[in-house]
Amino acid sequence: MYRYSIAFTILAAVACGQGVTTASQQLPDSSMADDTCMLTALDSLDVYSRPDNDASLWGILPPGGCITISGVTADGWLGFDPGVAQAGNSGSFRYRWIAPGGSFTLTGDHDRIETVWGPAAGITYAMTFTTTPIYVEPDTSSFIADSLPGDSAACILSRMDGWYHISTSESPTPDVLSGWVNSMDVSVSGELDTIPELGEPVLPD
Repeated sequence: MYRYSIAFTILAAVACGQGVTTASQQLPDSSMADDTCMLTALDSLDVYSRPDNDASLWGILPPGGCITISGVTADGWLGFDPGVAQAGNSGSFRYRWIAPGGSFTLTGDHDRIETVWGPAAGITYAMTFTTTPIYVEPDTSSFIADSLPGDSAACILSRMDGWYHISTSESPTPDVLSGWVNSMDVSVSGELDTIPELGEPVLPD
């Protein structure tokens, strides 16, 4: 079932090849590289906030609308940069998504589209912009167990006084160790209010 928690951003109807510009995208012109992959909608296409059928709808691409495809997930979701300000998003969180198998055509060299990790619906993530240390305990003086690379993310399991306990099992880097990250080092995508807030840690006697 779709979640209608946000207002739809309806993408204006556009026509390929006519140099039309909308607030959300610049259409191709003759100067574009031959290997650019363009998607053209043959019918109205739902645009999702994440590459997941259970994710919220972000907007609608009308028939004839064109977008430049920037990435594809392993299971075929097509991601594009919506061309709006996204200061708080990194990596593939910057994309909006069209499901595979829809009524569209692809032109250009779509075999060269970068395969990217896609965030799942219903999960709150900590996103990184630069390499971010992961601590064993929610304290900068504790042992650093590992680090998340820039433009990565991890699932937030719980939070406490400026810290997030993360799991990298739902992450583009599942081999990285889980632990605690400082909330000042990351940005959040998802509903932080749904994440359990823990009390102060109990120190051993």
